[in-house]
Amino acid sequence: MTRYEIEQGLNALYRDLDNVQNMDEETARRVYNVDCKADFIEVIEEEIDTYEAILSGPDTGEDNDMDYDALCLIQGLSRYA
Repeated sequence: MTRYEIEQGLNALYRDLDNVQNMDEETARRVYNVDCKADFIEVIEEEIDTYEAILSGPDTGEDNDMDYDALCLIQGLSRYA
């Protein structure tokens, strides 16, 4: 996933969290097909924590010592095509 995709996913999670917090229990269970509104909120918050941890992680711009030339060669691909 790119940083942009992660940020978009995080924004969607915040929207879902806001929506479900503003719903009554019955509506939340029906709309999100969950057993309990509180459990669903907990799941969303855990996902938000995960996404934020990814975004706050080190962004060195490096490719973790990956040898892309060798990888492409093994897969029979041209890296520069």
